Amino acid sequence: MERMINRDGLMALYSYNAYANGLLLDTVEKLTEEQFSRRCSPSHGSVRSLLLHMLECEAFFLAQCQGQRFELEVASLPALADIRRQWRQLAEEQQGWITSLTHAGLTRQVRLELRGQELVFAVWELLLQAVVHSVHHRGELSVVCTGLGYPLPTMDIILHFIKQRGQSWPFD
Repeated sequence: MERMINRDGLMALYSYNAYANGLLLDTVEKLTEEQFSRRCSPSHGSVRSLLLHMLECEAFFLAQCQGQRFELEVASLPALADIRRQWRQLAEEQQGWITSLTHAGLTRQVRLELRGQELVFAVWELLLQAVVHSVHHRGELSVVCTGLGYPLPTMDIILHFIKQRGQSWPFD
């Protein structure tokens, strides 16, 4: 049998993803407009461009899993408040949809065309890709924001679990 992540595991990861994205956006909110738009990211130019890339990828993979046409226009999100609002809506949609998935839904095959090549993935693989992709870029933004004078808070998933349980982190 193929190894896979189950729905509860995906829900935990998507809950953490929304939490970590919120911490990221809280820090980015402290940047000046010039810092937000300045070319400082090694992969996507500015902090703004990298945030939009992350949001766009999360929305793209969800749309592919749902069999829907991808329609997010990131150009329509000029300000950080717009990006935050769109990401909040997306997180609610992601978590709601994942909650509804059965084993058959998680293992359903999705055909994805990238640069003219057709690839096939299980739904759970694309959902996992979206989260891991965002983790990668949050790491990049941690370095970028620190360089701009605004380090990100610790984003370890264990802190999210501790907060969910109403416990306190012993290293604060």
